[in-house]
Amino acid sequence: MLVEGDIRGVVICDFDNWQCLAGYEGWLTKEEMVGGGFLSSGVLIETAEIGIVHYALPDDEIALVARAEADPHP
Repeated sequence: MLVEGDIRGVVICDFDNWQCLAGYEGWLTKEEMVGGGFLSSGVLIETAEIGIVHYALPDDEIALVARAEADPHP
C-alpha cells in the first residue's frame, strides 16, 4: 500500500472483515481503548516511516501496490 504520498506500508488489520496478519491478533478486540471506544471499522497499516496508521474510512490517498500471496501451508 502507498499511504501519505509515497510512504509504503502493509495492511496488518482489516476491522471490517475482522481479519489480521499473524502476530497482530491483539488488535482484534472489543475491549475499550484509552479514551473510550474500540477499533471496529477500517484498516491498520504499518509503515516504517510513520508507524501504525488507522484509516476508519476509505481514503483516496491509499493505493494498492501489491497483494500478498496466500500461504499455501497455513
